[in-house]
Amino acid sequence: MLVKLGPLDTGRIADLRPYLDSVSDPRSRRGRWYSLTAILLVCACGVVSGAKSIDELAEWGQRAADGLLAVIGIRVHLLRWRRAPSSATIGRVLGAVDG
Repeated sequence: MLVKLGPLDTGRIADLRPYLDSVSDPRSRRGRWYSLTAILLVCACGVVSGAKSIDELAEWGQRAADGLLAVIGIRVHLLRWRRAPSSATIGRVLGAVDG
């Protein structure tokens, strides 16, 4: 069954940020590209849009508009691209976070 992963209003994302900022990040500081809050926001937005697996969460992030990724907190690379976290990154982070 194909699930359509739809858009999400950028104004509603800020409501979750204070709660997700309070989650402690189990990762070491070295080598992190994405903030924990940004990854969790991608996951939350993906789930609200109908994602049911880690691959679908990553797909939602890949299909999200650049402006939405900026609001979520995905930073711009020096080469001027903005890329959402991969399914491997999302899986590692969700596996390490204390639920």
